[in-house]
Amino acid sequence: MKTKTLVLAAIMFLGLGAAAFAQATFSVGSIPVTAVINTGLTELTGDIAFNVVAGTSVPGTITISYGVPITIPLTAVTVSKNGVLIAPSPVNTAASSNTGGVLVINIAAGLIPTDVVRISGIRVAVAGTTLTSLSASISATANAITAGQTSVQVINSIAAGIASVADSKTTVIGVINSVSGGITAPKVKIKEGFLDAWKPSDATNGSLGSGIRLTVTGLPPTGAKITFLMAETTDALTKWQLVNCGDFTVATAAQDILPTSTSPTTVCYQENETAATVPATSVSTQEVLTLNPLITVTGTPPIATATLTFTATMAPIGTAFDSAGKVIPAGTIAGYIPRFVAAEVGPTTLMTVVGTTTTLLMPFAQVVGAAGYDTGISIANTTTDPGATATNLTAPVKQGGQVTFYFFPAAVGGTVPATFSYTTTASSPGSGLNSSGQIPSGSTYVVLLSQLLAAAGKAGDFNGYIFAVAGNTNAHGLFVISNFSTFSQGALMPVIQAPRNTFAIPATPVAEQVTF
Repeated sequence: MKTKTLVLAAIMFLGLGAAAFAQATFSVGSIPVTAVINTGLTELTGDIAFNVVAGTSVPGTITISYGVPITIPLTAVTVSKNGVLIAPSPVNTAASSNTGGVLVINIAAGLIPTDVVRISGIRVAVAGTTLTSLSASISATANAITAGQTSVQVINSIAAGIASVADSKTTVIGVINSVSGGITAPKVKIKEGFLDAWKPSDATNGSLGSGIRLTVTGLPPTGAKITFLMAETTDALTKWQLVNCGDFTVATAAQDILPTSTSPTTVCYQENETAATVPATSVSTQEVLTLNPLITVTGTPPIATATLTFTATMAPIGTAFDSAGKVIPAGTIAGYIPRFVAAEVGPTTLMTVVGTTTTLLMPFAQVVGAAGYDTGISIANTTTDPGATATNLTAPVKQGGQVTFYFFPAAVGGTVPATFSYTTTASSPGSGLNSSGQIPSGSTYVVLLSQLLAAAGKAGDFNGYIFAVAGNTNAHGLFVISNFSTFSQGALMPVIQAPRNTFAIPATPVAEQVTF
C-alpha cells in the first residue's frame, strides 16, 4: 500500500512538472509614443510586444489595463505574431472593455521562444485626466509574465496641443470711408504646444490632419467684416486649409464674420499635408500658425466702437462614446481621428475699432433774440493736412463724417429743461457740408446756433452747454458769442478724451480764449 502511494505521488509530481514546463514566460516591451495632446480623445499609444523567453504557451489570456478609455472598436485592434496579422482576431471582446480601458487577448497554445505577439494601434482618451504620461498594467492567466515587467509605458508625455495665442498686429479701425486706408491687418499667431504636436494626415493609422478651431467673441460693428482666407502656412512651411467647422470638409470659399446675429463666429483650419509631403522642419520646430484675416469696411462711417477677441482650441470637438456607450464609428466628424475636448486658449484681441469720432465741448453757448446775441460755431475736419513729412506727425486717414450736436439747456426757475440733439443732413443750415451732411476731409462747417436750433425744431433763446460729436477723427472747433456790433468773445472747443471719471489738470491748455 505504501509503495502504491509513493508511485501515485511520483506520477502527480511529474504531471505537475510537465504542466509547469508547458507554460510560456513572456517578457514585455513597448515603444512608447513620445507625446500626445492632453485634450485628445483618440490619442495613439505605443505598441506593446510580448516575447516568449521560455517554455511553450498553453491556452490562456493576457490582460492589458490602460487605465483610460480605449476609443477604437475592439475589432480594429491590430494583433500580430512575428509581424503577421493574426486572423481571426484573438481579442476577447467579451472580457475586454472600451470604457474601462481593458484589452484581453486570447493566447493560443504552441508559442515558443523567439515568437513575438505585438499589440498595435490602440487609441485612448486622455482628456479630463491629470496624467502627464501613461503606463499599461499587464497580467496573464495560464502563462506567466517576467517578474518586474507587469507595467510598461505607452506614452512618454501628455501635454497641451496649443501653447499660446497672440495677435502680433492688432487691427485698429477709425472712421474709414475707403477699404485701403486706416486698416492694420491682424496677424493671428497660434503656437504649437510641443514638438510635433500637430500631425499631418496618416492613412496607415487612420488619422486625418490636426485641426484648430478659432472662436471670435463679439461681432464686427455694422459697416465692417472680417474674412478668413482659404489657405495659411506655419513658420515651418506646413500648409493648412480652411474647413467647415460643422463636418471638417474643405471649405469652398473664404469665410466671413459679419455684423449679423446669424453670422458664424467659429473658424476652423486643418493641416493640409500627408506624412510624405510634410516639411522635415515641422518635426524639429515648435511651429507657429499665422492666420491673416482681412478687415473690410463696407458701410458709411462712422463705424461704431468695438473690441473683438478670440480663443483657439484643438479640433474637431467630439465625444469618445455614443449615448449607448459604444465607440463612435469612424467616417463622420463624430468619429474623426483625431478629435478633442474643447480647451480654449486665450482670449486675446483680434480687432479694435477706436477713434471713430471726435467729441468737442462748448461750455457755454447762447442765443438771446431780444438783445441780438447768437453763437457762431466753426468745426474743421483736419484729416487733410500738409503730410507726415511737413508736420513730423503721423498722417491721419482722410475721412468725412456728420456732426451730432447734444444740447443741455441751463435750469430756469430751478427746473432743468429737457436735453435734445440734432445731426447734420444734406439740408442742414450753414456751409461746408457735402450732400450727405458730412464735413468732408479738409472742409470747415460754419453755422449759427440759432440756425441749428431752428433745424432741430427748438427755435428761440438758449443758454447752456453743447457737445458736438464729429463723425471723424482730428476735428477741431471754435465758438464765438457775439451781438455783432459791440461784443464778441469765444474760445477753442476742448477735445474731450477718456477717462472722464477722474479729474486731472492737463499738462498743456486744451482751450484758448479768443477775444475780438
